[in-house]
Amino acid sequence: MSQSTLYVAFGLFAMVASWYVLPNQWMAVLSFLAHRISGMRSKKLTIDGVRWHYLEGGKGPTMVILHGLAAEADHWLGVAGPLHRRFHLLVPDLPGFGHSQPPAGLNFQIEEQSRRLEKWLDELKVQECILAGNSMGAWIAAEFASRHPGRVRALWLQDAFGVKSAPYSRIMTEYIEGKSNPFLVESMKDYSNLANKMFFKPPHVPYALARAGYLKTARLKTELPRMSEEFLLHSAPLEELAPRLKMPVLIEWGLEDKATHPDGAIVLHELIEGSDLVTHEDVGHLPMLESPSLSTQAFLDFSMKHNLER
Repeated sequence: MSQSTLYVAFGLFAMVASWYVLPNQWMAVLSFLAHRISGMRSKKLTIDGVRWHYLEGGKGPTMVILHGLAAEADHWLGVAGPLHRRFHLLVPDLPGFGHSQPPAGLNFQIEEQSRRLEKWLDELKVQECILAGNSMGAWIAAEFASRHPGRVRALWLQDAFGVKSAPYSRIMTEYIEGKSNPFLVESMKDYSNLANKMFFKPPHVPYALARAGYLKTARLKTELPRMSEEFLLHSAPLEELAPRLKMPVLIEWGLEDKATHPDGAIVLHELIEGSDLVTHEDVGHLPMLESPSLSTQAFLDFSMKHNLER
């Protein structure tokens, strides 16, 4: 075997080994490429000592998109790709998650997260936007819109936590009864179990990406129980906020959602006058990840109906 062949073989071996040994580095490379493909750029901003990381891209009316608990801005890239051609997108890692400020010392009641969002939007000089969110992010979006209706042209609520009068989902039943805490992630198995519960058909995730996702979530393991309790048990329910939402509202839900009961969509639809309701069969808690094309089309139809691209 020639020396050059040995170098090539060693290089290939090192690359394969790094896939297992350096998952965070692989995640960073793939995330960078995904940002480029979807037309987004990574940016940073510090406000009152709180560090924000966010993605920005596209031209048109401003649209702000919020993720859920233990999630991050990158989870919206499958939707951001097509939407950035029509909208100016701002997608933050909410403080406590992703590459933003670690959670220590931060309060995670929905009202407090909404106030942090307000300061961030003020710093970016965003006076009016379309506001979207999934899960916890949808609850934050609704709270912000209820206090600042003049700043929110339209609202997109996807599988929202916070509908207290709907039946408990399986996950929430176990959580409320103290049988298990799905937000307590202490091992790769815990992370895998939590991730699988978020989907109807869990996608195959390569080892390096799954490992990197676990390591990112594991950094929160001492804080996640507190964070989840603060936002789930000590925040104003969506039933109180919904009647104040007079702007166009799209309610989107996966009918196989194990985290937030699909009946919550019906409750919100009845409380928010004139709201649009879209549900998806065979989709779980994260439509923007499990079925980004369906999710994107649901919003584009809503956008066309309410002339949001002007």
